[in-house]
Amino acid sequence: MDIRSIWRGCGVFLALGLFVVPAAAGPHIPKITDVALSGSAGNYTAVITGTNFGAAPAGIPCDACTPLELQVSDLASQPQRETINVTAWSDTSITVTGIAASDGDGLRIALYNQTAGNVDAWGGHVGHRADGVPRITTITTSGSGANLTITIAGTGFGAAPQGLMGQNTDSPYLVFSNWNADAPGTDGFPWNAGFCGQNDCNGVTILYQSWTDTQVVLGGFGSQYGMGNWTANPRDAFCVGIWPSSSSSNGTTGGAIKCRRVSR
Repeated sequence: MDIRSIWRGCGVFLALGLFVVPAAAGPHIPKITDVALSGSAGNYTAVITGTNFGAAPAGIPCDACTPLELQVSDLASQPQRETINVTAWSDTSITVTGIAASDGDGLRIALYNQTAGNVDAWGGHVGHRADGVPRITTITTSGSGANLTITIAGTGFGAAPQGLMGQNTDSPYLVFSNWNADAPGTDGFPWNAGFCGQNDCNGVTILYQSWTDTQVVLGGFGSQYGMGNWTANPRDAFCVGIWPSSSSSNGTTGGAIKCRRVSR
């Protein structure tokens, strides 16, 4: 067989996608696949399972601690972190005890893999969800950076809060919390936007594009976005906490929370 025949044969393999080039290894991104909760009000246990959690950080296991690498917050008192006991940590499973949340509260858990330099977050609730608490089913994003658009779908959000639509502002109905994977342990871990009541909002505002009982669309960030480490980057994890437009609790009760990455 001459060289032209050999080259034509290789061309067929290339055209059919059969010429295999080894793929580059991807980053070891931590991923929380499940959080199993047990216990009762004031003393919950969470078993967090997934992949790429990394080796146990220095000082863990620990009692009555607030480790940088594992942050647990009750939505009713966020961004204050819960003092917890971390009784076990492996690359695929972490056990936390002594979570002092009330029955039905929204709960968020953020995990930082110090070796990989990346984060993941989970949001749900402990115990029985109370009547009238919104339910978030999906969060989708488009765009990036200051123009990141976030669409929150679910039920129980209520009618559009008066005077909020079309405004780039804060409100007592929604908080966006972002864990900046490039800046753990600084003001960027996490930073918060949109809620300036009892909870810390870091001064970053959100553009409210639309709000119905089943969908809320946020059209990016405004004031003070980009200061310090207050940026939303592709490797970051974030959570959205939402209260119904009828709520007068100022973020202390009745909220729902869900988390995902800025991009997938």
